[in-house]
Amino acid sequence: MPKARRRSAHSSERFEDMALPDELLGVLAEQGLARAFDIQSAILPDALAGRDVLARAETGSGKTLAFTLAMTSRFRGRKVHRKRPLGVVLVPTRELAVQVVDTIHPFARAVGIRAQLVSGGMNIEKQADAVARGVEIIVATPGRLIDLAERGALQLDLVETTVIDEADHMADLGFLPDVRDILAAIPMGTQKMLFSATLDGQVEEIVDAFLVDPVSHETTPVAAAVTSMDHHVLAIEPSAKREVTAQLAAREGRTLLFTRTQLGAERVAQELVEVGVPAAALHGNKQQGLRTNVLAGFRQGAFPVLVATDVAARGLHIDDIGMVIHVDPSDDVKEYVHRSGRTARAGAAGVVVTLALPHQVSRTRRVVGEAGVEAGWADVAAAEEPALDELGGRAPAGEPAEDPTLVKYKGAPRKLDLTRRGGADARRADERRANEERRASWEEASEPDPRGARPGRGGAGPRRGGPSGGGAGSGKTRSGKSAAARSGAGPRGDGKAPGGKRDAGGKGGKGGAGGRPAAGGRGSGGGRGAAGGRRGGSAPPGRGGRRGGSR
Repeated sequence: MPKARRRSAHSSERFEDMALPDELLGVLAEQGLARAFDIQSAILPDALAGRDVLARAETGSGKTLAFTLAMTSRFRGRKVHRKRPLGVVLVPTRELAVQVVDTIHPFARAVGIRAQLVSGGMNIEKQADAVARGVEIIVATPGRLIDLAERGALQLDLVETTVIDEADHMADLGFLPDVRDILAAIPMGTQKMLFSATLDGQVEEIVDAFLVDPVSHETTPVAAAVTSMDHHVLAIEPSAKREVTAQLAAREGRTLLFTRTQLGAERVAQELVEVGVPAAALHGNKQQGLRTNVLAGFRQGAFPVLVATDVAARGLHIDDIGMVIHVDPSDDVKEYVHRSGRTARAGAAGVVVTLALPHQVSRTRRVVGEAGVEAGWADVAAAEEPALDELGGRAPAGEPAEDPTLVKYKGAPRKLDLTRRGGADARRADERRANEERRASWEEASEPDPRGARPGRGGAGPRRGGPSGGGAGSGKTRSGKSAAARSGAGPRGDGKAPGGKRDAGGKGGKGGAGGRPAAGGRGSGGGRGAAGGRRGGSAPPGRGGRRGGSR
C-alpha cells in the first residue's frame, strides 16, 4: 500500500474556529456541541479541502459527525440532478445506516440539502422514487445500492464524495466485493474517505485501488478503546447463569447484553421479561420494522435493557449505556472490543461484565489479555454473591413485566405489525421452570460413585452435557431430550441455538429482514454495458453473475 501522508495529532478545538458555515454551527450549538473531538479536529481540514482521507479511530470517537460536517459543508446550496447524488456513504448494516442518516438530517436541512436512506428490509420502490426526485447524499448498504443501480434508478457518475464506514466490518461480512464494484462505478479522482478499525487485508486492497494520495489520521489504537472502562469477569456455575443475568440486568440504568445467537437473544429477553425486567431483543432475523421500533424505544429510555447479537456491536451509538454484559463471551479480541465499546463512549464511564462458564474461562482469560485490559475476576456460584452487589445488581421484581415489543415507539414505521414477534410466552416459561426443578432434583439426588460406575437407566445422575450454557439451564428429561429443545426455548450447551445461527448483521436468515449472504466469484468492475457508454465514463455497479451484499 502506498504510504499515506500522516498528519500530527490535533489538539481539540472549538467548532466555531473551524471553516464551517454558520448554519452548521447553529445546529451544533442546539445539540450542545462546542468543542470537536480529536478525530474531528484531525479530519475536518482535509475533508473540507476535498482530500482523500484514511482514518483509523477508536469506536465512539465521533467520526460520523466529522464526515457529516464535511459533506454538508461542501454540498451547501448545490443543485442536484435526478438519480444522481453528490455524496454516498456506505455502511455494513441497516441499523448503522439508520443512525448515520439520522445524524446527517439536521445538518442537511440547515444547509438546504437532503439525505436519503437506501437499505434492505425497507420498501425499495419508495427508496427508488426518493432517489429519482434527486437527493444530495445517499446513506446505503452495498447490496441495496447495487439493486437500485441495476434497476436504473440510481447513477453514480456525478458523485463527488464517497465515504466507506466500518470498512473492516464490511470485510468480515463479505461485502467488500460489492464495495469494489460501487467504487469502480464512481469517477476516479473524486474524494474518498475510508474509516476502519484495522487497515490490512482486503481493506488495504481497497485503499490501494481507489484512494489517491490519502492523508492518514489515527487517534488511539483500537484495543485502547476499552482501557477506559471498568472490566469484570464472573466465573459462574451453569445453574446460576439465568439468575445472575437477571440480577445484573435489573440494575439501575441502561444495560446492553450480548448473546452469540439470534435465538439466544430472544430467549434471554423473554426470560428477563418473565422475572420483571423489561427487555427486548435485537438481531438480524427480526423484521426490519420491529428492529427499528426496538431501537427507538431503547434510545428513548422506554425500557432499560436491550439483548443483542453482534449486529449492534458495530458503529451503533446509544447514549448513556452504563453496562455491557457479555452473556456469551466473545470469541476474539476484535469482537470483545466492539461489543464493549457500546459503553464509555465519548469519555463517559462504563462497566463491562463477562459471564464465563467453566469451559469458557481459559478462552475468556486469553481474549481479555489480548485486549490489554486489567479485569477483576470473581467466582460466582449463586446469585447471592457479593460481587453482584458491587456491580449494582439487584433482585428483579419477580412478576412479569410489560413486554416492550408490544409497544409502538416514536420513530417506528407508520405501518407496524406488532403481532409478528416472539415475545414472552407463558408456556415456555412454565416448561423452563419445570425443567430447572427437574435438573435441580437430579443434581441433589446424584452422588459420586466411588467405583466410577455410570448411573443405572433408572438413576438420577446428571446427563452428559449438563445444563445449558446460556441463560436457563436445560438438563435432559427421562426421554433423553431437553424440554428447552422440544419447545425451542433454549440453546445447546455450546451456545448455538437449535436451528439458530450466528447473527450476520443484516444478511438475515429465512424470514429475516434482509437479503442474501455475499458470495465470492467475481472481480471488480462495472456491471451491464460498456464503460464508455454512460455519462462520466463509468458503468453502473453490477454483480456479474452472482447476487450478494446487504439488503
